[in-house]
Formats: sequence, structure tokens, C-alpha cells
Amino acid sequence: MGSIARLMAVCCVIALAAVGCGDSDESVVYSADGNEGATAAAEVTAPDGSPIGTVQLVQGTTGVLVTVDVSGLSPGAHGIHLHAVGACTPDFTAAGGHINPGEGVHGLLNPDRTADAQDNGDLPNLYAGADGTARAEFFTTLVTVAGGSMPTLLDGDGSTVVIHENPDDHESQPIGGAGGRVGCGVIR
Repeated sequence: MGSIARLMAVCCVIALAAVGCGDSDESVVYSADGNEGATAAAEVTAPDGSPIGTVQLVQGTTGVLVTVDVSGLSPGAHGIHLHAVGACTPDFTAAGGHINPGEGVHGLLNPDRTADAQDNGDLPNLYAGADGTARAEFFTTLVTVAGGSMPTLLDGDGSTVVIHENPDDHESQPIGGAGGRVGCGVIR
């Protein structure tokens, strides 16, 4: 897939994530509850503990802007998700599963996904260049940084951002076939 086609595909996935997928006529009412501008960040490490980059999260009025800047990845697509527990050690499994308190369906393109049954940790894939670096911005309406009507990243047990070894197919359960965890960062 050419870079323009890949960019268009990623933009389509981001647009689907922002408005929700499914046939429901109900709309999700998002509220940041006055926390606009709240920020959080994560220092992302590789499985050996070496730093590989950062993730910045900024609360807007209708969602969270997620900015990723990492290196040391294999070239190509990688699943990236928001996980429910603010811990990475010992082998990134401490991060638990995705932020998904409503036990919604995983996959931004899953036909069974509805506005009221979504995996809140879903994000579009992250693409690393031939040199292993990846820089991206994602926008999600499925979480808040601190407070609001969606699950909060800075809740009592925290949360993490996890980068996977393979792309997320946006349909398979529970993680879209994204494979092992190659990067993890506690969101603070």
C-alpha cells in the first residue's frame, strides 16, 4: 500500500473512531466536565527496559489528542492500545487488558461494535518507518485524561499505553491479532 493510501486508510479509521461504528441511532454524549487542557504523558520502554519514546495526551472538549513519538520498532504497522492498569513490569502483562469497563467489542471496524458497546482502549495502528521510528497523532473520544463521562486515564489504578509487535486488524477479539507487547508506558 502506498503512503498516500495508507494515510487515507488511517484517517478513515480515526474518523470512524471519533464518531463510533455500528448501526445505532443513539449518539454518545461526550463531556470532559471542565477538564479541557488536562495533560498526561508516558515514557515508553522496550521489554529490556530501555527507553524508546514518549506519548503525550491532552484533553480537548470532545476527546483526547494522543501524540506518539517512538523509535526502535520493526518497520510497518503496530497495534497500539490504552490498557487498564498503570503498570508495565515485569513483562508488560501487569498493564492488564484494554480500558474496557463496559466489556465492549474490540475493533474500530468490527461490525458488532455499537456506540454503547465499545472497547475504550482501541486506537488506530501506529506505522514505523524503515528506521524504526514512528510519530503519529490520534484522537479518541473513548477516554478522558481526568474526569468526565468516559473512562479516565488517571483513575485510581492508572493506565498504560501498549505498543504491539503486529498490526491490529480492527476486528478480531480481544486485541485484533496484534501479538506480543513490544513497548509499554505508564500514563502519569
